[in-house]
Amino acid sequence: MKRNAKHSFPNRWFWIALLVPVGVLLSMTVQPLLALYGGERITLQTIPVDPKDLFYGDYVQLRLAIEEVDASLVEEDLAQKVEKDPDNDGFPVYVSLRRHGQTVVVTKVSEQKPQTSLYLKGKLFPFSQSLNDEGKKNYLIDYQLDRYYVEEGHGMELEKLSREGKVWADVKVKGGYGVLVDVKPAP
Repeated sequence: MKRNAKHSFPNRWFWIALLVPVGVLLSMTVQPLLALYGGERITLQTIPVDPKDLFYGDYVQLRLAIEEVDASLVEEDLAQKVEKDPDNDGFPVYVSLRRHGQTVVVTKVSEQKPQTSLYLKGKLFPFSQSLNDEGKKNYLIDYQLDRYYVEEGHGMELEKLSREGKVWADVKVKGGYGVLVDVKPAP
């Protein structure tokens, strides 16, 4: 007996074409979930920022103190690469961190994965003048941890504190990947 072509099951290519995009989307959630549920919790200081947009829904615009790194902490060969190509879209880097009181500080910026377990991945951009220390050479690092969504109606107070640099951010870190889990007034 022959199968009716109208009622046949889809072939294997149909299932592959269906499952590949679903697999790709699911794989994008693995690293954030590993950091969120198995990562080490650290607290980061913020520095004042005056955002262009106050709300996208309700969120707090953050600028982390570890985003502005003194040139002495960047490996020399990496600094030379950045200075030779200042129009680059950012150099992938590993930022080694060390606990310092209730927060963490940057100890080294490198292209090589550090031996320590406490580090973040980021993108390094050419140096700029520091807002705090005139004439001091700094590099900027983007960790993609600059926006935190809050319950509706609660963003304005945190936004005001953030502009004054009086907010701390709690981040879960695992394998260099960070997930922003809480924003709170600094003690």
